[in-house]
Amino acid sequence: MGEEAPPVVVPPRVMGYTGRVSYRPGDTVELHVSTPAERWRGELVRLRALEIPAAGVRRRTEAVPAAEPVEAPGIEQRTATGSYARFGGVPPIGPDGLVVALALLPTTPGDPALGPQVAIAHAADGTGWWVGLDPSGRACVGVCTTSGPVSLSAGEPLAAGCWVEVRAVIPGRPGERLRIEVAQAGTFAANRFVRPPAAPATASVVLGAPVVPAPGPLLWGCRSLRDGREPELSFDGRIENPVIVAAAAATGSRRELAAHPAVVAAWDLGAGIGPDGIAATTHVADVSGRGRHGVTAQHPHRAVTASGWRGDVTDARFAPDQYAAIHFHRDDLTDCGWRPQAGIELPPDLRSGVYAVRLTADDTTEDLVPVFVGPPAGTATAPLLLVLPTNSYLAYANDHVGVDSPRTQVWSQMVPTLDDFELFRNARRELGLSLYEVHGDGSPVFYSSWRRPILTMRERVYDHNAPVWQFTGDMQIVDWLERTGRRYDVATDLDLRREGAALLARYAAVLTGSHPEYASGPMLDAYEEYVAGGGRLLYLGGNGMYWVTAYDPQDEQVIEIRRWGGTQAWCADPGEYHLSFTGEPGGIWRFRGRAPQKTFGVGFVAAGNPGASAGYRRATDDPRVAWVFDGVDGPDFGRYGVAGGAAGLEIDSASPPLGTSPDAVVLATSVGHGDDMLEARENFNMTSRVLGGGRNPKVRSDLVLVPRAGGGAVFSTGSIAFAGALGGDDGETSVSRLLGNVVDRFLSGAPVLD
Repeated sequence: MGEEAPPVVVPPRVMGYTGRVSYRPGDTVELHVSTPAERWRGELVRLRALEIPAAGVRRRTEAVPAAEPVEAPGIEQRTATGSYARFGGVPPIGPDGLVVALALLPTTPGDPALGPQVAIAHAADGTGWWVGLDPSGRACVGVCTTSGPVSLSAGEPLAAGCWVEVRAVIPGRPGERLRIEVAQAGTFAANRFVRPPAAPATASVVLGAPVVPAPGPLLWGCRSLRDGREPELSFDGRIENPVIVAAAAATGSRRELAAHPAVVAAWDLGAGIGPDGIAATTHVADVSGRGRHGVTAQHPHRAVTASGWRGDVTDARFAPDQYAAIHFHRDDLTDCGWRPQAGIELPPDLRSGVYAVRLTADDTTEDLVPVFVGPPAGTATAPLLLVLPTNSYLAYANDHVGVDSPRTQVWSQMVPTLDDFELFRNARRELGLSLYEVHGDGSPVFYSSWRRPILTMRERVYDHNAPVWQFTGDMQIVDWLERTGRRYDVATDLDLRREGAALLARYAAVLTGSHPEYASGPMLDAYEEYVAGGGRLLYLGGNGMYWVTAYDPQDEQVIEIRRWGGTQAWCADPGEYHLSFTGEPGGIWRFRGRAPQKTFGVGFVAAGNPGASAGYRRATDDPRVAWVFDGVDGPDFGRYGVAGGAAGLEIDSASPPLGTSPDAVVLATSVGHGDDMLEARENFNMTSRVLGGGRNPKVRSDLVLVPRAGGGAVFSTGSIAFAGALGGDDGETSVSRLLGNVVDRFLSGAPVLD
């Protein structure tokens, strides 16, 4: 037997995040920074290129002398993970006692690593009461009396994924009984499996001393908040419509208790569901008339099935009572809650572009925090606009899949190679999960937020996808624009969501990033309206405009998805395919009648590792498009790039049945993919042995030009890896020349067909 490996010691380092996604000249960039060092310093730099060690690409930045650097004392900021709901104004227990009734669906009961869990509580510092699970997973009630704490459990350990009705009777006077009753609940559809019928379990004990009333708020999802913000004894699972009555003698169902004269509160989690989803996403409504409404923190799941879900309705908008539940996770996070320490004021004449705050600390560590600066409101300062796919950055934010998943390592044919930064990133799991992961209880991650350090938006040694991926890939487009001297502004997905086609209409041509995978309906509307009105759009990526994405109507720094029907890391649970933020169906746009081929000419067809990438072969001799190939040597081009060939990683192709226009011209098609480039699952209806690019003619990337009415046009590359082939040892490649031809033609206003 070998010796046990010593634990990996990961030293801390400076890191930070900004207050929001987008900025304009004159704005102040609010900085949230954590470091154990005595002091830190922040300075604004313009990013021209990010380092890609595997490709020999070096970081290039430019100082911004007009932006005053900032310094501040270092503090290690704590991140409060775990969702909960908070209710003020709930009176403490009185002499008549309480009845607390609710339905529970636990997801990690009896996990020895987690210990006891509290679902609902009015308790703090040796006071009050709570209802939840004991360490073995049994339903329990606990109180703090003047003689000390008393807890009481009933029945067998609860089953993960199955509903129970819990009723706790908490006496207000000594000598009376503390009681708990647990009964099976939930429909055939709502429960994870069928349980043998069992009678309700009960337990009781006489209290020898009075319960000590608790001050402060009532909480769901935890017992108390350390320092007012960090949940303690968190609950994993669902809660449905609790009712509290200030009379221990009260009887009846939860519905009957809600009508009791002594009702304290009766919450209805379905009450906020309307035609547009849950408009007030953090609001929990008290329908008793007492006005004891609550506010959620860290985005617990909403629009999830409750105990009464029958399976005949799968849209919460049409059966709110069947979705009257909320799902808490101890690892939910949409706001780190770090204290802002300083701000950098952007110069009023700052040029639009990609910037970063370079954080340095006394301990010699560094962080490069991206800052996206658009032009002044309502203006354009260049003829070309680059829309950065910030929704995709959020979807992949702090992704751990490459380290955690052996399947991913087999897929990429790589083992993790972690430098000090990657070890640090992997160790900081409290910074939240990506939309490609699941929570600790196995449920999918629906929400992602900008209010945290997004360490995947940094220069990286190891990425299980490729060296050209997301922000690093888009920075290669920025690098190309800078090297070739083309003037451009930048905007973000959020800017496009806010302003729509009016934003795009200010520009002669618009570029997308390399992987704009996550689009909202208003974003798709804006792109289509722009090109239909004569605009010229260059889609420079692959697997774009794919997942239906929505913004929180109360907090636009947070997005939501629900995966189903596509090539996906997880699938939403039955009945939960609709987004809570908008109520619309999630999944992929293709199944909403909005396949990307309709606007962009191409749509997702296959994915593979860098070794499966390939080059392009010219597919037409049409003289009307000969200008596209000026300076491009030979029929084959794009065989080499940062991620293999220019056609790779995730690729798109034209498809008339899915909406590619009859007027579209396929300029070039990729050739030479191997069997590690696999067809997307939504493209075939039955299992097939012929999935890989070695034998499957459907596995290809198409370069497409789509003329539109009024002089509009769309040029699509259909490949994430395309951006990685824009640079070479001499700074110029055939791919670069081809893209330059298209950009210049689009900007000139000349017809796209000679």
